[in-house]
Amino acid sequence: MQAMAVWNQPGPGVNGPPQRPRGVDADGLPSLTVPRVVTIGGVAALLVAVALFAAAVAIAPRVLEEDAVAIDQGGRSTALSLLEDTEYGFFSADANVACKVFDPAGTALDVYTLDHDNSDPPQVLGFRSTNAGTYDVACTGTSAITINQSNVSPEWSRSLRMAVTSIPFCVAGLTSTVVGAIWLVARRRRRTRVMMSRLYPLAGAPVVPAPPMSAPQPAPAATPTVGYGLAPQQVVYRPLPPPDGGQGV
Repeated sequence: MQAMAVWNQPGPGVNGPPQRPRGVDADGLPSLTVPRVVTIGGVAALLVAVALFAAAVAIAPRVLEEDAVAIDQGGRSTALSLLEDTEYGFFSADANVACKVFDPAGTALDVYTLDHDNSDPPQVLGFRSTNAGTYDVACTGTSAITINQSNVSPEWSRSLRMAVTSIPFCVAGLTSTVVGAIWLVARRRRRTRVMMSRLYPLAGAPVVPAPPMSAPQPAPAATPTVGYGLAPQQVVYRPLPPPDGGQGV
């Protein structure tokens, strides 16, 4: 058997329902869904940026110059009351300072050296406390030595990362919020115009002013007709006299 070609068959999707235009709801009004999503997403990004920045400020160590304590540079032990689980540093112009630190339990702590530091004087050594209490610190060096909370610590690194991460969230959130708000206002106005045109179809038709009413013109006076160019004569009627000897009735 030979295959028979079928002609005039509708292609796929020909008889399907018409597709709704983009940006229009099922009722034919301009949709507010996408502008709302953009605006809400922008506000959410701004909130994330604010939360990240606030957390970065909260966890950043407070390094104050008035909290610095001078350490004897001749190797004599100094008793210091330190905080729990906090990064401390030794600051001195002498890069070859050597220090030993013992916690309240008498355990020697690991004192590490720093590659670089931009403070003045620079931080040359650092350590992390264990428990809150009195620590014994002994240092030797050729220049003045002070101890304070460290400029270089995991808390500082974490705070810096969170602050930097908040910047793109802030930019994206601010841009999305402004664009979404403007878009939403424009869509609302367009939606209102469409609804008003449906309720009042002739509301948007141009108004044609009526022509001004003209005052009635007086009718022209009739021109008297004169025959043959002569003025009309006035006729006077007089009663006839009574017959002779008669009396009037």
